[in-house]
Amino acid sequence: MTDPTPMLEVRDLEMHFPIGGGVLDRLKLDSKGLRIDRPVVHAVNGVSFRINRGQIMALVGESGCGKSTVAKTIARIYQPTAGEIRIEGEDIASYGFADMLPVRSKMQMIFQDPYASLNPRQRVRDIVAEPLLQQMKTAADRKEVPARTQALLAKVGLNAEHAGRYPHQFSGGQRQRIGIARALSVMPGLIIADEPVSALDVSIQAQILNLMMDLRDEFGLSYLFISHDLSVVHHIADTVGVMYLGFMVETAPRDTLFARPRHPYTRALLSAAPSIKARRDTEEITLMGEVPSALSLPSGCCFRTRCPFAWDRCAQERPVLKDVGDNQSVACHLIDEPERDRS
Repeated sequence: MTDPTPMLEVRDLEMHFPIGGGVLDRLKLDSKGLRIDRPVVHAVNGVSFRINRGQIMALVGESGCGKSTVAKTIARIYQPTAGEIRIEGEDIASYGFADMLPVRSKMQMIFQDPYASLNPRQRVRDIVAEPLLQQMKTAADRKEVPARTQALLAKVGLNAEHAGRYPHQFSGGQRQRIGIARALSVMPGLIIADEPVSALDVSIQAQILNLMMDLRDEFGLSYLFISHDLSVVHHIADTVGVMYLGFMVETAPRDTLFARPRHPYTRALLSAAPSIKARRDTEEITLMGEVPSALSLPSGCCFRTRCPFAWDRCAQERPVLKDVGDNQSVACHLIDEPERDRS
């Protein structure tokens, strides 16, 4: 019987970054002698989603929307401000360093820059073996590390002679294969991939994406895939979450989202994406103005300052994700009053 517990469930996740924090900042007082609160960057604001076993979920949005911060917070590179992060039902949001050690065997990360994420002083075999050695407790287990390392390198398309080389001796695509082998070494259930192909040539991107999908099928992996490239997302994702200014504004199965986007921001993203088609299937929406500052969020809907359909309610009330059918959820007041979308 299949375990119904999702591989990852995120509930009301928040990640805020106070600015400053030095001695002088703590001593700042207003005219009445009261301490002045430090400004806060609201990077992630109440994000919720779930990833089932064997599923690939992509987070998309403009640069600065908070998608990479979500990934790093789930990986516990950051300590979340609030919310729950459940790995196979276990809430790790408040875990310390020691508590996270056994969890690392369930969750690994692939980083955007394959060169910066590899230790230039280590040989490839040591880079891939290091997570294994951290998890293995007995001498008998450690004897298996060299053979498992070679098997992992072969699994990602590298051969035995690559094991003794250093990262600078490889191309970008090969470095990312090393990063994938390292992430795969402890056989995690969840891999967080933070724009893993954005620094690669298009032809190499396809190879890495196909490799990741083959590994998903072989090992039953789940992925949280971060990207701003909609063509990449369409190729790899099962479900898609769209973020804007730290908020989740729409979630849907991939085919549903690309065929019937409901949120104005999602529609704007799709209409702005390059296409070789003579005509588009979706109405073009051109966004005006700039993304507001995460230091001072707009009242009501986070997108209202750029939305062509905004009205009074959008400034007064913040929309929440609502199920609109077909596993699609949208945070937009147009769902309640669709006639405004046609005006």
